[in-house]
Amino acid sequence: MKAIDPVVGVWEYNSEKSKYINPPTPFTYKSATRTYTQDSEGISSSIKAILADGSPFSEGMTSLKIDGKYHPHWGNSFIDTMAYERVDTHTCVYTAKKGDKVIGGGTRAISPDGKVLRMTFIYTDAEGIVRGHVTHYDRQEG
Repeated sequence: MKAIDPVVGVWEYNSEKSKYINPPTPFTYKSATRTYTQDSEGISSSIKAILADGSPFSEGMTSLKIDGKYHPHWGNSFIDTMAYERVDTHTCVYTAKKGDKVIGGGTRAISPDGKVLRMTFIYTDAEGIVRGHVTHYDRQEG
């Protein structure tokens, strides 16, 4: 098996350190927990959140390979597939598609000490408005 990816673990959303572009966005969280696991097939991710309007939200990917190819994304009506490419051991860039159209992209970066996960995502919504976020997550021990 490959080396354990530094993203593997449980991450808790930190609203005070997160920023949104043209909020509210469909991804504006009140609270959120990201969980990443890894097996021989790749990395699986899930997010369970409460959105700013109080509604529950969950999405993720199963057996993601960081290979620049598009893989299915579940739970989000705005995104069908995502492709990840590795920049270095702690950073990936990604693009998201709805159908055949790229709608946005961003980065997933882990601090050198492995304690902070920062997700950025910039996209154009159905009305042509550029929206996005820089969300901050703290690693949970255990």
